[in-house]
Amino acid sequence: MIPLFIGLSLANLMCLCVAAWLGYTHHRSMHVLAGALATLACCGVHCVVFTYFIATAKWVQHAVLVKRLDPALALPTRSFKMQAFPAALLAMGSVFLAAVLGAARDNEMISPRWHWIPALVAIGVNVAVIFIEYRAIARNGLLIDSILAKVATIDAPTRAGEHSPTQSQPPA
Repeated sequence: MIPLFIGLSLANLMCLCVAAWLGYTHHRSMHVLAGALATLACCGVHCVVFTYFIATAKWVQHAVLVKRLDPALALPTRSFKMQAFPAALLAMGSVFLAAVLGAARDNEMISPRWHWIPALVAIGVNVAVIFIEYRAIARNGLLIDSILAKVATIDAPTRAGEHSPTQSQPPA
């Protein structure tokens, strides 16, 4: 997940920065389109993070249940989700606020600075959130690796032709 997350996060930041650059260079029609697309890209990237944590938490619960592992192994998944989810919502919310204020600016309802400042803050928030999400994803990955190692020892043959006691033996 780490390489995918890094790629998506870089694409997100690139979209946000291109939209900001187009706004500052006064390419109005391109800026509006780029801003809308950057907002969608930002939401998409953070939704991928949501999906990752939801799916891996379900997988961990299933592995613990099926392989009869210690239920305490599943507890950290909630902590990782609770680190990433609010941060991701803040990132999406800050970009959405900048987009809404951009639409108001495009209709000349507000001064440019009421869009510029939140747009720059949104980029900064997204940079900070990348580090929070990365840390949570990396820690979740280590948890999954440890569970996979435990599952491998359960499923591994103990001697030639023998399996561990937790596996069902074929009838003799």
